[in-house]
Amino acid sequence: MTIAGTTVSFMGTVYKQFDKEILVTQLRFGTLRALFQVDHEVQRKLDPRRRAEIRDFILRSLDTNEYFYFSPFIFSARGMVREVDGEFELEPGTTLYISDGQHRCSAMAAAMNVLENSKITQEEMGEYEEAERTARKLNQIINYPVAIQIYLELSQKEEKQMFSDLNSERREIHQGMVMKYDQRDEYIGLTRTVAEQLKDVMEIEQELSRLMLGNPALTSLTIMRRCLAALFEGKLTIMSGDLLLPQRQDEMEEIAIQFFKKVQQITPKQAANRKKYVSGISGVQIALAYTVFHYVRQEKKGYTEAFQKLDYLKKVCSWKHDDSLFAHMYDAEKKRITGHSSVTAVKRTALRFIAAIDREEAN
Repeated sequence: MTIAGTTVSFMGTVYKQFDKEILVTQLRFGTLRALFQVDHEVQRKLDPRRRAEIRDFILRSLDTNEYFYFSPFIFSARGMVREVDGEFELEPGTTLYISDGQHRCSAMAAAMNVLENSKITQEEMGEYEEAERTARKLNQIINYPVAIQIYLELSQKEEKQMFSDLNSERREIHQGMVMKYDQRDEYIGLTRTVAEQLKDVMEIEQELSRLMLGNPALTSLTIMRRCLAALFEGKLTIMSGDLLLPQRQDEMEEIAIQFFKKVQQITPKQAANRKKYVSGISGVQIALAYTVFHYVRQEKKGYTEAFQKLDYLKKVCSWKHDDSLFAHMYDAEKKRITGHSSVTAVKRTALRFIAAIDREEAN
């Protein structure tokens, strides 16, 4: 690839898809970022939160010397790319229009800005070795090889249709697969280790992120991860990215195993029967973990003592859908609880658990 003035030339291969010509090639991000723009009549508005999530994912990957992977970015040339002597050139004064990859491109540029600012600060403070490490990370992004597909002759109307099709057909990788393969998130590693140690004690769904009524598993890896985040840090949102454990993993393993065994002890024998009981429902399990977190963090109890407090629930809760403890989520028409896994619902359920425990303990 060469850059001469405003003319960019690069190698590539042209294919046809749906009777449309597509140029497949690869460019360094440092070059690519100067060659495209966003047509806001085609693209949706950039989501700053999504950009920040991807930016942080990139920076964490660089910090841990992990490589990160992106699927090919998709652009439209609107007839401005031409073939010359076996290479392809972008017409002088023109740009490519991004169709898929806007947030990833913007996040990579944002990561570069973070690193550039860090490097300047480090140099000004005389932290030259750290500045060199930051410079290496910056170069990794600049030289990141981006695989791209360029539709050569689409009209703006066709671009709009493609954008709509790409986003209506897209499905994010489901959380069950993330739990199975992601190596960067320490909470996932902890969850898998705990699940392995509990496999002879309870049935745990290894693949699916959601448990349907007929699934015999009491919980899943995805639900367990959310329980552990609530248990140790009081976090109730679906955390994403590369997450570090707040304390030693062996200590957390022991506590986590105690928690899931306690859940089994205080719930019915058929706890996984979601049609009859709520004990196999994600929001209820997370609320139990958050209840323990309350006693540990707010009342300065040890985990063993906090787990013992859950025993009171065995006395006061039937674990059936219409139990008064779940009245805030009970749908009388459907005869079951609904909307149980939102942050608000989990907190309300935990508060009801805490109130019931405190009342019973006071008696």
